[in-house]
Amino acid sequence: MTKREKIIVYLMVISLVYGFYIFFLEGPVQRPLIETRRSRLEAISEFINEIAKMTKGGLSEIDAYIIENISPKWTKDPLLKTTKPRGIFPAGSEIPDFLKDITYSGYLQMGSRHLAIINGTEYEAGEKLEKEGFTVGKIYPNRVIIVLRGGKVKHSIPLEETQ
Repeated sequence: MTKREKIIVYLMVISLVYGFYIFFLEGPVQRPLIETRRSRLEAISEFINEIAKMTKGGLSEIDAYIIENISPKWTKDPLLKTTKPRGIFPAGSEIPDFLKDITYSGYLQMGSRHLAIINGTEYEAGEKLEKEGFTVGKIYPNRVIIVLRGGKVKHSIPLEETQ
């Protein structure tokens, strides 16, 4: 056995002897449960009293200035998603409900292939969308053309970028 192996075995034997002593000979240390809870409550109470003492003097000038200058309301909700009708339709036609739910969220170009990420799914030009009657027309980096009713109506959807 090398010197290194002897040292490792020696340390392991010492650890085993110490563990045996702790678990079997010494036994668990019994602490009264009530005193432990009481001391924890006293520590929490002392902490609260210290905080109360620190705030009795009132706010500092800097804290008061910060609180006064905080804007009361957000000017624009960053999580609000508005749905606006997009694209051009013939006069008198309504936007289909299915198009209200379409979001063009990404553009990929791999060589000569152009892919559009629509509602989380990748599509190439000419592929049909999830519902019948809707196909992907041309794909541009900033918009995608959706073709409706066999090519009679086309709808442009802009890329919705997330910040």
